[in-house]
Amino acid sequence: MKKYISILLILIIGLACVACKKKDNINEISKNLSNYEISLDLNTETKSSTAILNLDYINKTNDALSELKFHLYPQFFKEDATKLVVSSTKLNDAYPNGMSYAEFEVDRVKIENKDVNVQYSGNYNDILVVKLFNNLMLNNRVNISIEFNFTLPNCEHRFGYGDNTINLANFYPIVCVYENGEFDESEYNPNGDPFYSDMANYEVKVNLDNNKFVVAGTGEKTDVKKVDGKYQTSFKANLVRDFALVISDKFNVISKKTNNINVEYYYFSDENANKSLQAGVDAIKTFSNLFGEYPYSSFSIVKTDFIYGGMEYPNLIMVSADIDNIDDYMNVIIHETAHQWWYAMVGNDEYTYPWLDEALTEYSCLLFYDNNKGYNLTHSQMINASKSNYTLFVTVYQDVLGNLDTSMRAVNEYATEPEYTYCIYVKGVLMFESLYQLIGEKNFISGLKTYFNENKYTNANPNDLITAFEKECGNELDNFFDSWIEGKVIIR
Repeated sequence: MKKYISILLILIIGLACVACKKKDNINEISKNLSNYEISLDLNTETKSSTAILNLDYINKTNDALSELKFHLYPQFFKEDATKLVVSSTKLNDAYPNGMSYAEFEVDRVKIENKDVNVQYSGNYNDILVVKLFNNLMLNNRVNISIEFNFTLPNCEHRFGYGDNTINLANFYPIVCVYENGEFDESEYNPNGDPFYSDMANYEVKVNLDNNKFVVAGTGEKTDVKKVDGKYQTSFKANLVRDFALVISDKFNVISKKTNNINVEYYYFSDENANKSLQAGVDAIKTFSNLFGEYPYSSFSIVKTDFIYGGMEYPNLIMVSADIDNIDDYMNVIIHETAHQWWYAMVGNDEYTYPWLDEALTEYSCLLFYDNNKGYNLTHSQMINASKSNYTLFVTVYQDVLGNLDTSMRAVNEYATEPEYTYCIYVKGVLMFESLYQLIGEKNFISGLKTYFNENKYTNANPNDLITAFEKECGNELDNFFDSWIEGKVIIR
């Protein structure tokens, strides 16, 4: 008996060491990242908030920085913004109670506790410019404090509220990615997910005016307590590239553990809640096996008032309450979960190369169904559906317009939302299926593992993906990808 107890203890200690190693790896990497500390007081009646961001920024570029620039995405939800946050055909869905606008203002900026002038750039004052007192050299840090306030629009979108949820995503000033000697200042766009960001660490405190509300957020929920008459929920998330919150007084919460990951499902109505939760669990397990381990301790699936099918954020996905078909609902869960690999861990410029995460994520769903037969979707069914849908789209658009640019380009280069959807998602699936058939299943999966392992926690570009596949199959693939991306391939 003692012998078996000893063996059991060795196994337990060994498993604990593996878990510690996984956690220590994230903590070790996170030491060399910027730190965002955000505190916000949200009035749940007026949907307004005061907030403060304390940023400990580290310069990881090779240039001396004389300034920092921040995206202010809420500026595009204001009444004076002439650019729509959704396509014109989606306005009634996004604003079911009529047009509604946000208010957003930066009140104060400090560097090392000294006030500086608030300065803006961009067509919509959507870039906050912070001039530094001294040039910031490589691996040096600077502390910046930004006080801001906002009122949410009655809009079923990333930044807004509906009848059931308050969505707080892309709500705070976030440092623009610096590359090629400048900050990327790409504007918000109604097509796709027009975001690009670096990895960082987050500590966020949400103070609410009553205790009826449940808060879902990126990372681990570290505390829920009453502080100075407010109900405070705290989160900590290391090594993530963004932070999002969803708040509701109607949430039910169920959870399930898999591989030491606590998967939670926040919902306000779902007759198939356990199936929805299981889809997330199965997706985490499947993609961990296919691509590489999910290294975080938590993952939240959140049902929301949201205009589109779903939306991905690190450790958290939004799933639209408007989806009434269970198979479609679970497919959105699977798709957005795959984004934890292709966007959250392996980042990319979603604005310029939307196919790099969206097409790959959509094809990852196909791989999920290949490995989970109980979901009753087959490889051939999905490919045949994609091919017929795409060819019908091309035929209709060519009949109407006379010609059609089928290249896979930046989100702001598509005139309509359907063009973006079919060229990036549907055609993207067909592109990766063609590659899958060309190099074979083994090389394809190995290529994705290589791409993940060599680029996780960084921002990748198309060449990184192409190089990973070339390493595994031993063939040059630039011409293959160029022909698909540039719209030269004819699909029948």
